[in-house]
Amino acid sequence: MMNNIDRTIPPKIQPIEPFSLPKPRSTKLTNGTPVFYFDNPNLDLIHILLQVRTGSLYQPKKHVCNFAYTLLKESSPKLSSEDISEKLDYFGVNVTVNVGMDNVQVLISAPKNNLGQILPDIAEFLISPVYRERNLNILQDKEVKNLAYKEQKTDYCAWRIMWREMLGETFPAVSDFATTASIRSVTTKDLQDFHRFSFCAENLTVFVTGNTDKITEKLIEDTWESVPKGVPAPELPIIPMQEHPGGLFRQSMENCFQSSIVLCSLSMDFNDPERTAFSVLNTLTGNYFSSRLMQSLRERQGLTYGISSSNTFFGRQSVFAIFSDVNAKSTDRAVESCFEELQRLQDELVSSEELNMVKNYMAGLQLRAADTTVNAMLKFAYWQRFGLDETEMFRYLSEIKKISPDEILKLAKKHFSYTKFTRIIVGE
Repeated sequence: MMNNIDRTIPPKIQPIEPFSLPKPRSTKLTNGTPVFYFDNPNLDLIHILLQVRTGSLYQPKKHVCNFAYTLLKESSPKLSSEDISEKLDYFGVNVTVNVGMDNVQVLISAPKNNLGQILPDIAEFLISPVYRERNLNILQDKEVKNLAYKEQKTDYCAWRIMWREMLGETFPAVSDFATTASIRSVTTKDLQDFHRFSFCAENLTVFVTGNTDKITEKLIEDTWESVPKGVPAPELPIIPMQEHPGGLFRQSMENCFQSSIVLCSLSMDFNDPERTAFSVLNTLTGNYFSSRLMQSLRERQGLTYGISSSNTFFGRQSVFAIFSDVNAKSTDRAVESCFEELQRLQDELVSSEELNMVKNYMAGLQLRAADTTVNAMLKFAYWQRFGLDETEMFRYLSEIKKISPDEILKLAKKHFSYTKFTRIIVGE
């Protein structure tokens, strides 16, 4: 018979014991592409991450980057998309593509014994794709239907307003401002030109983890040495984003039982000295289940199922946003409650007990984010984008420990002033 567990009593917090992250081996290919190896003799499923310095911020017109990289698996110069799909399945290989604002990641996972039989086929469609009209038309049809569906959703419309106010409606990176015309305007030539511009040795970094040996590593290095040299992507400029102190934007949608709210403001560079301290403030505010906003809007008032806050980093900038879907009849009350909590953080010192709970939660997240060599590789790749390495983990954990209630109060006063926020409401 199981003992009854009192779930109101949290488990005992254990101190973090000393540990070390794997430091990757590195080499540079003849075309200048860096390769980082994270050794794991127990992992026979080889993971190869290609990080490309490109993204929607680099595209000359809307949708081009997303379409060019989404269609890669269907653009083999020799094989049909059906043939590629069958070969990937047969050899137990997975290829996923993630397109961001300032980077694209291609993650390949394949059994070590099958890598030599499938990697040449993968390299062909990644390095020398041939975009076909039929495949592009199918994707465009899908995107047009998806757009019609998303335009009926309050959350999509709220995010669209946010990016419109931050970046401007004509900015090429903002694919949220899609129209049927903008989707249909993309051509195979657009995709071919963008791929040629972006997928070059100067923009590529390769990360590998698994039970590699000399034969496997030679295969990997020979493959990516064939990526042609080109023009490196320029450093992203500071985008002159539009600020609307105290701005309120409402969009009505009929027959809505809920409204979507976004409260957003311009934020900081990833390498800003205050970034770690602000991440603690952000977590305390709305980035975990026991945050101030969750406690107020969900637990005490029942206005929402969930509310969150986050920084979206791109280039040398970021946007801070609080987002929630709330009961339509209580929309204005929900917005007021958000600002009441932001004001409370500016007026009252957070207790040491609450702050320590947030610090322990964040430390645990960091440890779980690097608890395997695959996760460690992904974290390292993320840090590399900002010129950092594996020591960032220990700097981050050490800095979190030092943050005081006074520092949280000062940061809240600096960043959470009511006049800094654009308020967006979509719904009834």
